[in-house]
Order: sequence, then C-alpha cells, then structure tokens
Amino acid sequence: MNENQNFLKDKVKETTEKAKENIDEIRHSSAWQKTKDTAKKVASITGSHLATTKASITLSNEEAELMERLKSKLNKKKIYPSKSEILRAGLWNLRNKNEEELEEAVKDLFKVKQMRVL
Repeated sequence: MNENQNFLKDKVKETTEKAKENIDEIRHSSAWQKTKDTAKKVASITGSHLATTKASITLSNEEAELMERLKSKLNKKKIYPSKSEILRAGLWNLRNKNEEELEEAVKDLFKVKQMRVL
C-alpha cells in the first residue's frame, strides 16, 4: 500500500470514529430521549401505521405470480405498491368478513411447507 492510500485509509477511519462519537452523543442527549419517548407514545396511541412487525411468509408459485400480476396492473395506473402493501390491502379487505366468508376465502388454499434455504 502506498503512502497516499495509507493516508486516505487513516482519514476515513478517523472520520468514521468521529461520526460514531457524534451519533452516540446525540443518542444520549435529553432531546433525543424525549423524542424517542414521544415517538413511542404516539406509536402506541395511533397503532397500526407507526407500530410495525416484520413477518416472514411463504407463498406458492401461483400466489407469487398473482402478486406480480397485481403489482403490474397497479403499475400501469402509475401506482407502485410493494408486495407488503398488496398483502396488507388483502388483509384489510378480509377484516369485515364474517366467519363463513372467511372460511370460504381460505378453505381452498393448500398448505405451503416452509423451507429453509441454506
């Protein structure tokens, strides 16, 4: 490694360390703590749109293709949802169904075995 590369490497390391120190200082400040506490309160008050849970799901090939077709239809209308948004829209459409309608909606689905890819 030449002298110029060593200088740049050291400068990057120094800048990174300073940035980490600044971030830690901000995180420990009272203003940050107040903001964090307020955000937690707001999330608990407003619920679903601020408080999120990450979940992993498994779809059959046919369901994955359906997801892509739905995305394509919406993209043609200049709407660009994520797969998660499409799934969430489907859940919201099921929320007002009675027990019989829910049973009807899921009875023909087959179980998809989850597989871990190593």
